[in-house]
Parts: sequence; C-alpha cells; structure tokens
Amino acid sequence: MLPLIPADLLRALGLVLIPAAWAVAGWPSAAVMLLVFGAQWLTRWLVPGTALDWASQAVLLAAGWFSVTGLYHRVQALDLAMHAAASAVVAGLVAVAVRARLRRRGVSAGRAVALLGPLTAGVGIAAATVALGVLWELAEWWGHTAVTPEIGVGYEDTVGDLAADLLGACLGAALAVRGQLRAAGSAR
Repeated sequence: MLPLIPADLLRALGLVLIPAAWAVAGWPSAAVMLLVFGAQWLTRWLVPGTALDWASQAVLLAAGWFSVTGLYHRVQALDLAMHAAASAVVAGLVAVAVRARLRRRGVSAGRAVALLGPLTAGVGIAAATVALGVLWELAEWWGHTAVTPEIGVGYEDTVGDLAADLLGACLGAALAVRGQLRAAGSAR
C-alpha cells in the first residue's frame, strides 16, 4: 500500500465527486469525474506531492466539476481558460515523462536540452501536449455523437479549445525547459 501524502486529500475529493457528479448531472458526468480521478492517480505516480501534482489535481478537479455543473455554458471564456491551464500542467507532465524516459536510457534531461537547444526541446514538449489536446477534442466529438449531445462541440469551440491548448502548452513547456536548465545549472 502506498503511504498517504497531503496531496492525496485532493484525490479523496476526486473520489467523492464521482457519485456526486452522478447525482447532480447523471452518468456521463460521473464518467468525466472518473476520468479526472484516474488522471489524479497518474500525477501521484509521476510527481507525488510536488507543486505539479497539486496544480494538476486542482486544474483537473476544477475542469471536471465545471463540466458537471454546466459552468462552461454559463461563464464565457471559462472553457478556454481551463483548456490553457490544463495544457500547461499536461506539458509539465509530458516533460516529466520525457525526463524519466531519458533517465532510463542513461541521458540527463539537462544534457538533452543542451543538445537540442531550449527552443527545440520546448517545441517538442508543446507539440506532444497539443497532440494530446487533439485527441481530447476527438473524444469530445465522440462523446457528443455517441453519448450525449450536451457535450459542446462545433467548429468555433474546437478551434478555440485547440488555440487555448497551444497557448497553455507553450507556457507549460517554457516553464519545464526553464526548470530543467536551472536544475542543470545548479548541478554544476
């Protein structure tokens, strides 16, 4: 059994919000919160107890609950703000996954950034993050057509979401690369 850490309080909240979502808005909303809960455990595995863990969980919980309560339909630009925030934390998680993969191959992330250059490393992280955003938009479209038409899709929604994803991905990638450069500089 994993030892409990303070960030697990947010994971417990995620678990409680699954049946709450069902009660508030039905099974599709409960499925959304189940997806959020699964992602919360992914952050536990990748970055337990770090600032990225806390930030990821807060953004995931907010994004999921805003969907459950229909806030995206009532508050203009909230969907775009959440897409940008979610993409920023996903970019951080992509960077963590890449760093772990490099470590298993015996390459330090600082060395990889030095070889590629910060811009290329950042563009790679941002591109991977936006690709995940495209998959999310495809899932939204599938949900709209196969599950419930209440899931908002459309040309303007999708393009706006992807633009916000790009903005958040670039911000998250820049922060990740900057953090890696700082870590490599302090290791010298």
